[in-house]
Amino acid sequence: MIQRFEVPGKLPSLNEYTRSCRTNPYAGAKAKRETQERVLWAIKAAKLVPMKPPVLVSFEWVEPDMRRDKDNISSAKKYILDALVVSGVIKNDNWRWIAGNLPDLYRVNKADPRVIVTLEGEPR
Repeated sequence: MIQRFEVPGKLPSLNEYTRSCRTNPYAGAKAKRETQERVLWAIKAAKLVPMKPPVLVSFEWVEPDMRRDKDNISSAKKYILDALVVSGVIKNDNWRWIAGNLPDLYRVNKADPRVIVTLEGEPR
């Protein structure tokens, strides 16, 4: 079974998250919580069904331009995987539950930046 969901806009990069952590002790936690909440709404809107392990998760990062480094962009996987656990789509994001290498695809679309997440596996 293949399931997909999209998170509109850009997610914070590792540099942006690190900067917020250095701003004040609670800013980093707030940034993670708010970003994870955005991802949770996208998961709920897609009406994903729970899956059993192993699940192959892949990411398509659609950026408005090529200004951010790919490694900074893909650090947002943390928010996405944690939201999948919180939402109950997967029970954990450890090695037993997540298969493969978490592949990434990058492209540019100035008018419609977003993250497209694809899950492949068996329904629970």
